[in-house]
Amino acid sequence: MKILFFGSVIKPEDCTKYLGPSVAGNKMQLGIIKGLKKIHPNISVVTEIPIAAYPRERRVIIKANNIEIEEDIKASAVPFINIFFLKQISMIICAFFVLLKWSIRNKKEKKIIITFNPFPYISVPTILVSKFFNIKKVCIFADPPIEVVKRKLLGKMAKYIEIKSTEKNVKKYDGIVVLNKKAAEKYAPDIKYVLVDGGFDIDDKPKNKPGGQWLKYSEGDIIDIVFSGGLYEYNGLINLVDAFKSIKNDYLRLNIYGEGPLKEYIKKVSQEDCRIVYHGNVSNDKMLIIQQNAGILINPRPIDDAISLYTFPSKMIEYMLSGTPVVTTKLNGLTSDYLDKVFVIENNSTEELRQGIEHVLSLEREQLIHKAREAREFIINNKTWELQSKKIYEFVNEIIKIGDL
Repeated sequence: MKILFFGSVIKPEDCTKYLGPSVAGNKMQLGIIKGLKKIHPNISVVTEIPIAAYPRERRVIIKANNIEIEEDIKASAVPFINIFFLKQISMIICAFFVLLKWSIRNKKEKKIIITFNPFPYISVPTILVSKFFNIKKVCIFADPPIEVVKRKLLGKMAKYIEIKSTEKNVKKYDGIVVLNKKAAEKYAPDIKYVLVDGGFDIDDKPKNKPGGQWLKYSEGDIIDIVFSGGLYEYNGLINLVDAFKSIKNDYLRLNIYGEGPLKEYIKKVSQEDCRIVYHGNVSNDKMLIIQQNAGILINPRPIDDAISLYTFPSKMIEYMLSGTPVVTTKLNGLTSDYLDKVFVIENNSTEELRQGIEHVLSLEREQLIHKAREAREFIINNKTWELQSKKIYEFVNEIIKIGDL
C-alpha cells in the first residue's frame, strides 16, 4: 500500500516567519506524519505552503520545491501564484498534476491519500485524481468550515464559496478522522469516521517536575496566569479580561501570548491594568517553558460557539502536558477523562470565570500540584502521536479493505 499525505506542513521554525501558518495545525500534521512513518515508512508528503496572499506577504511566486521538514521527512511543495483568487486556482491546478504524477508512478499499487482538511484547494485535486485511479481518500477533519473573522465584501464572497465547497467535498471522502464526533455528525453523517482528538510527540515529553510555579511558591509571590493562542473573540479573551479586572488581587498577573484581531484591544487593556501583560508571539519552544513555569494555564473559550461545538481545543494537550494546573470551560470536545484532570468552569461568563479563578487560587498548593501531575500522566499514557497515528493507520487499512470487497 502506498500512502500520500497532502496538507500544509512546513518546518516548525517557519511557522512564525510568515502570516498564515498555524502552529497547532503544523504540529498536528507533523506528529501524524512521524507517527505513520514509524508504522509504514514509505509515505510521500505533498504540501501547500500556508502563506498569506500578496500584499500581506511579499512573495508572489511560490516555486515547486523539495522541502526537508525534519530529518527523514521530505515534502514536495506545490507551486502557486500567491495573489488572491489566482492563488486558490493555481493551487488546485498544480496540486492536481503533483498528485497525478504520484498516482502514475504507483499505478500498480493500492493507494490512499490522506488530506489535512477538506478545503477546496486540497480536496478538489484529491477527488479528481482519485476518480481517475480509483484511489481511496481519508480526510483529517481538524478545521470545520466556520467563519471566524470579519471580512470585506470580496473576502466574504470568497470565504462563502470556500465554506460551501468544503461542506460538499468532505462528504465525498471514503473516511474522515475527526477531533470531535459532533463534526462528523454535522458535516458528514453518512461517512465512516474515527475519533482522534489530538496528540504530542513523545520526543517532546517534558523533563520538568509537574507543579508549575507552585513548586517554589512563597506567600507574596506574583502568581502568573497564562493564556496562549489566537487573539480571537471565539477564544473567550474579552470575558477573561473582564473577569480578571474584577478580581481585586495585586499579586496576580495575566500574561497573554499570541496574535490576532484582538491584539489592539489587549494592548489597550494592558495599559489600563498593569497586571495584564501582552507579550505578542513567541517561539513554541519558549512558550513551552513559559507554560511549565506558570501558576495557572487558562482556556476561557465559550462553550456554545460553533468552533467549540465542532472542534477539539488542541492547546489542552499542550497545557496538560506542561505539568501546570489547567483551568478550562466545560467544552463539548472535552470528554470526562480530560475534565477529571483539570479545573472546570461551567461556562465563560465573566462571573463564572472570576469565581473559577478565585476558587482555584483558594486551594492548597498540594491539591494544585496533584491535579497537574494527574493531567500530565493522562496525556503521556494516552495521547502520544504514536498511539494516535496507530488509530489512523488501522482506520486507513479498514477503508482499503472495504474497497476490496
